[in-house]
Amino acid sequence: MGWLSIITLGVAGVASMRAAIDQGDVDEAARQGALAGPAVVEQALAAPDRPTRLAAIAAAPITADSVELLAALARTASEPDRRVAIPAALAARAIAIEFAQHDVPDDLAAADLAELRDAWAKLALDRARWITLRVLALDTAAAIDRLVTSGIGVDLPTALADPDPAFRRAAIALAPMPVPAAMRPAFASAVAKDVEPAIALAAAATLCADLAIDPAKPVLGALGADGIVRLRSLVTIVNAARPALRDAARCLTADKTPESAAALRKMRVR
Repeated sequence: MGWLSIITLGVAGVASMRAAIDQGDVDEAARQGALAGPAVVEQALAAPDRPTRLAAIAAAPITADSVELLAALARTASEPDRRVAIPAALAARAIAIEFAQHDVPDDLAAADLAELRDAWAKLALDRARWITLRVLALDTAAAIDRLVTSGIGVDLPTALADPDPAFRRAAIALAPMPVPAAMRPAFASAVAKDVEPAIALAAAATLCADLAIDPAKPVLGALGADGIVRLRSLVTIVNAARPALRDAARCLTADKTPESAAALRKMRVR
């Protein structure tokens, strides 16, 4: 097939997607994009008009080899138009989460994955962006990173120092289980120092949940005296779900001090 034929097919595919979206049929727009293939969808993502870009975004998750669209979606998500950027981030997250559940294709190098991860990590860490977009970008970077380093897509201490509590909470939720030893200091610091008690407790619950199967000493050592003292207060003042309180309390139970025992008794009678 010559270049002229390829270009003609691409134009026809984009036109079909645009026609469907103009009629309000998002599913048909997505179907037309999936039929046209990733190259045409990528072309549509760069279109100058919003409807064509939205049609491409709808098509991206159901297009074959959709991982090839993650870089283009990152560019689209970086646009100042919220009505395009947020859907692009949603589509990318869906693609990345699905992709992370399978073996990496032989033709996709680790360096390529790292580049994709870094593109979404850059969006996630950009404090000028909408928090909804930042959290979606973080989810996408983390999903890709599971295939690279088993991290959360961004530097954990940086994420836990972010001024937006929603971002810090999202970073905590993405931690691998059990928490790797290298991540324990960052979680321990959040327990001791986060200005939001609910987030500090979430960090403690994630860290201390490991005591269900792992030895207590390494985790208690990471928490240190400051973390344990803060945790005694957190379990008695934070109105959290019972599972989170239960997991956080594992560290106090393992601490085996009168002060921790008193905090546990106070927690149980709340």
